[in-house]
Amino acid sequence: MHTQDLPETDLLLAADYAGHEAGFAAAVARLGGAKPALYHLDATRPDTPRARTLTEEIARVVRARASNPAWANGMMAHGFRGGAEIAATLDHMAAFAHLAAAVPPHLFDLYHEATLGRDDLRAFLARENPAALAAMEDLFRRLRDAGLWVTRRNSIVAELEAHP
Repeated sequence: MHTQDLPETDLLLAADYAGHEAGFAAAVARLGGAKPALYHLDATRPDTPRARTLTEEIARVVRARASNPAWANGMMAHGFRGGAEIAATLDHMAAFAHLAAAVPPHLFDLYHEATLGRDDLRAFLARENPAALAAMEDLFRRLRDAGLWVTRRNSIVAELEAHP
């Protein structure tokens, strides 16, 4: 169980969350132990703390923030730095997937559709932070190639093949 008590952040905003929360699962797996149950305690409201599985918490953050068009539009207002934040969110999702297999494929589908699936956001990244765009395209491909993301959307498969 890992506790989060800062309301202004979530577990996809910094790489440290994956290292601490999912890193434990990776260490147990490396030592040959059984897959541990991983919980995230949201204590941002001390009077009503909420315990969720790590996968549930990641899903909550992806749905509430990462795949929310309002968040992406806000990031676009910040130019280069906004593009970096969009790419970093995917990096953090990937870290949770690699270390703890805690990100179901449909969450990567949601994030892809909310980012590279948007023509305006893709154009923004190409203009303001082409390195972030290239990194995201590469990371989505690597997730697919590693078997951590199997999309069921033909449009995403076509898009990945169209932008090698």
